[in-house]
Amino acid sequence: MPASLRQIEAFYWTARLGGFTEAARHLHLAQSTVSKRIIELEAVIGGPLFDRASHALCLTRAGEASLPLAAEMLALEPRFREAAGGAATFSGPFRFGTTELVALTWLPKLIVAMKRDYPNVVPVPEVAASVDLFGKLGGNELDLVIGLDPPQTAEFSRLPLDAAQLEWVAAPGFGPAEEIIPLREMARYPILTQTQGSGLQKLVLDWAVANGLEINRAVQCNSLNVLAGLAAAGLGVTFLTASYFAPEIARGHLRIIRTDPPIPPLRYYAVHRKGDVSPLAERVAAIAQQSCDFSARSLPRE
Repeated sequence: MPASLRQIEAFYWTARLGGFTEAARHLHLAQSTVSKRIIELEAVIGGPLFDRASHALCLTRAGEASLPLAAEMLALEPRFREAAGGAATFSGPFRFGTTELVALTWLPKLIVAMKRDYPNVVPVPEVAASVDLFGKLGGNELDLVIGLDPPQTAEFSRLPLDAAQLEWVAAPGFGPAEEIIPLREMARYPILTQTQGSGLQKLVLDWAVANGLEINRAVQCNSLNVLAGLAAAGLGVTFLTASYFAPEIARGHLRIIRTDPPIPPLRYYAVHRKGDVSPLAERVAAIAQQSCDFSARSLPRE
């Protein structure tokens, strides 16, 4: 009797995730079903794939030799279905994470493009700090992350997107009178920032400190809109994308403070795991590259 793809899938994910329980959770199966399929596969090949005498789950020599081939076979299956049936063969939930700035700007555009190209895929976005999202990507809880400063690991594939340009902003009656000031002089004012874990916050503050700014942080919160409101109320200065908050600037609720040096552009990336057998994350990353637009607003604001 030949080996089935379901048996190979159970073997691959058990080896990849390091346990029967983890594989069962990933495949949405009972643990007994995963174990049964692996036992059936071992019966087909005539030998064990896992060393069950070890306390930790370890592959036998046969298992180590078979794992790369199992990955190839599982990667070919969705490509075969796509060649035969088109993009409609991809179905089910696609879990991905974005930062708040992406959610505020071009996330709706991305989801519309995903549904156009893959109508049977159900987008499941999660909005959180970059560091939390990349942790979930590494733990197989997400299929793709759109964020800042991805970990430099061989496990991830990183596709560069557009850069976001941030500016210092404050209330019209708050802060320096000059249009351009040395960056270090911003230390005279309370600086409103996002909470720890924000990739945007870390990159800007690390850059600012490296360029001589001593941070006097007054308030931390997770919401860019709240930060803009606090700045407009005269509680401090913050850094935001001027393109997104252009209506507030035009109405005189906020003003831009230019520094020397200015905040450098911050590059975003679409990141997915290299070892995934499905090509869908790579395809969605390419859609994200085409959809990326930090000047957009997901909803009109009064």
